[in-house]
Parts: sequence; structure tokens; C-alpha cells
Amino acid sequence: MTDKAVIATEVRRSQAERTASMRARLIDAAVDCLNRLGYSATTLSTIAEAAGVSRGGMLHQFPSKVDLMLAVVAYASGADERSSQPPALNDDDDKLAYFMSRTDLTWRMLTQAPAMAKLEIMMAARSDQVLAAKLPDMFNSIEQNRRERMWALAQEIGVQDREAIEAMVGLHMAAMRGLAMELLVTGDRAEVERSFALLKRYKETLIGDLLAKAAAGRASA
Repeated sequence: MTDKAVIATEVRRSQAERTASMRARLIDAAVDCLNRLGYSATTLSTIAEAAGVSRGGMLHQFPSKVDLMLAVVAYASGADERSSQPPALNDDDDKLAYFMSRTDLTWRMLTQAPAMAKLEIMMAARSDQVLAAKLPDMFNSIEQNRRERMWALAQEIGVQDREAIEAMVGLHMAAMRGLAMELLVTGDRAEVERSFALLKRYKETLIGDLLAKAAAGRASA
């Protein structure tokens, strides 16, 4: 590679790094503003100021508020997927433990700032027509990916009822989002955690039943 090619590559890389850094600062600032101010009071100007980015620089990355809000949703949704690839698990008990642990992991992520900002955006879609037009496709894609991942893990532990797993995932996500909102409003973590523990016991019972059903089906085959 010639010296000019090396320089050009380094310039492109540094530009990409600067762009990624700016986008990350803007998303972090948007999360902070959404949690402190709410959706309506979170403007592009307040986000740019919080991020230490010029308005022009911000508009170059995110031409509209909705564009930035969708980026926040994507970031927040990725937070509970960064550990989605299971470690090398060979023992059936380890696979089951990992499958059950996903509920705790998701709950922890849902009570952190990015996920709380995502809830704020989801609620805002009721009154922001542009957001309402764009958010559902992204949200549905995220949730479908979540169901696919959980179904793949369920198969690893021997579950054969896909419909039950997908219904469980839908119920758990809706319930945990509701509990996260209750925690935000009441601040009563002890009460919320008791409700979450009940949700986990439901999952344990359901998975036990599904595994017994699958075992019975194999025995009678």
C-alpha cells in the first residue's frame, strides 16, 4: 500500500471514529434529557447543548428529533442483546440455567437509563404522529428478533412448543415494562421486585410444564 493510500485510509478511519463518537455523545445526551425532562421538553437544542455538539453538527448526524429518538430506541434495545450470544454450554442443566437467567438480565436492563428513555419514546408515539408512523416497524422487528432468540434457546433445553414460548416472551416484556414504569412513578422497588419474583415463578412453572410435555411426547413416539 502506498503512503497516500495509507494516509487516506487513516483519514477515513479517523472520520468514522469521530462520527461514531459524536453519535454516541448525542444518543447519551438524548437518554439523559428524556429521563430528566420528558419527551416534550427534550428538544434538539437541549440535546445538542447537553452533548457539547453544535446544532449543525447534530443535524448532520440526525436531521430530525424523530431520527435521533429512533437511534435511542435502537441503542436501548441493543443493551439487553449485547450478551445475547450464550457461552459454550454443553450441560443440560447449564443450558436451562442460562435460559432462565435471561429474565433477570432483561429486567436489569429495563430499569437502566436507556431503557427508561425508550419507554418515554414509546409513550410519546401516542401524540407525535411522525414518531407513530416510524416506530412500530422498528419496535416489531426488535421484538420479533427477541422472540426468535428465545425460541432458539428454548429448543436447546428441549422445549417444543413455539407458540407458548412466544406468548411467554410477549407477556414478560409487557409485564416488565409495566413494572419499570411503576418503579419510575412510585419508587417502591421492594413492591416491584415482589411482583417481578411472581413473574419469574410463572416462567419456572411454565417451562417445567413444557419440558414435561416434550418428554412425554418423546416417550410415546
